[in-house]
Amino acid sequence: MTEIDEKDVNDNIDESGDIVDDSESAAGNVDELRILEALLFASDEVMTPARLKVLVPGAPDARRLRKMVRELNEQLNREGHPFEIVDAGGGYQFRTIPYYHPWVRKLYKERAAKKLSLQALECLAIIAYRQPLSKAEVEAIRGVLSDGAMKTLLEKKLIDICGRSEKPGRPLLYGTTNDFLRYFGVNKITDLPRIEEFEALARAKMEELAIEELGEEQSQMQNLGQDGGDGVDVDGNDGDVVDGDDAVVNE
Repeated sequence: MTEIDEKDVNDNIDESGDIVDDSESAAGNVDELRILEALLFASDEVMTPARLKVLVPGAPDARRLRKMVRELNEQLNREGHPFEIVDAGGGYQFRTIPYYHPWVRKLYKERAAKKLSLQALECLAIIAYRQPLSKAEVEAIRGVLSDGAMKTLLEKKLIDICGRSEKPGRPLLYGTTNDFLRYFGVNKITDLPRIEEFEALARAKMEELAIEELGEEQSQMQNLGQDGGDGVDVDGNDGDVVDGDDAVVNE
């Protein structure tokens, strides 16, 4: 047997000493990738490496899973799919590629309307970059009361109580959650951009949303004007209407 033949045979021998067919080995690898893809596609939450290790054949470790995810993403990109697998919140999940966001947003218009307010985003940014800290400290930085914003963040599980301060009164301290990481598509806090960039991005998104909402409101007002004739409510208070003939606000 030649040197090359011996090498070829040795490469196809597994740990037990049995000869392994290359085609079978390749098929097994493909099956693992397809199973991993199926699990991530079917799950409605982030799949951690520990969970995937139990479910994927061969019990791949974290390093092997990263390689498999990279291979899947290369395939998805090569085939032009509109989604990818991302590493976020301590695990993996499918995400639509940002390019398709304008169209997907139309599909989930109701969800888009439930975005965080600018006030809530400001509180969230402060907590994310300076955690843990108390509500009083958040308000001191913002210069305004933040009861409503803090309540919203707690309800959405983007922040949570993580202890008590040693300061007088021992106020509650707040920090971000894993849901926060998933919300912003990052794996750990250190992956966040600088706070100035974060705030600028948040403001830009809120301004974009405000412009869209303003356009919708104007469209609704025009429709009311066409359908309702003279009785168009101007400021939302009952009885305060503009008369179409006299253009006088009745008080």
